[in-house]
Amino acid sequence: DTFVDSKTPPEEQVTMESMYVPNPVISMSIKNMRSKDDDNFSKALARFVREDPTFRTSFNPENKEIVISGMGELHLDIYAERIRREYGCQVEIGEPTVNYRETLTEPVDFDVVYKRQSGGRGQFAAIRGSMELLEDKGAEVEFVNKVTGG
Repeated sequence: DTFVDSKTPPEEQVTMESMYVPNPVISMSIKNMRSKDDDNFSKALARFVREDPTFRTSFNPENKEIVISGMGELHLDIYAERIRREYGCQVEIGEPTVNYRETLTEPVDFDVVYKRQSGGRGQFAAIRGSMELLEDKGAEVEFVNKVTGG
């Protein structure tokens, strides 16, 4: 950024480098315990993000939780305490929920036998199949019906 007007000679112009802001090193979930304080809670988070470039907030739509990020656990604890003290909100901070996702890495064969006898004719099924990862994300799921004897 340059802090001079257009009339200043080039040799007298002053430029400064932009400030280095490190990325946050820890994230925690924060929850407002009383819904009537939602307005103050939002104002507090917006103010703290505006004041401190190392403090960040985000919303995880999968878990429906607000995640705050900062330079350490003490840093986040201080902001939680300030929300309680300055804005009168009851907040709870904790570990953010992690979404675990699994996928197949190789084809899997399965063989399941279902038997149920509860008076009268019983029920029986033998199910054999195979599941594998689709190579093409846009591919259709294929179900092959090979019913025998029924």
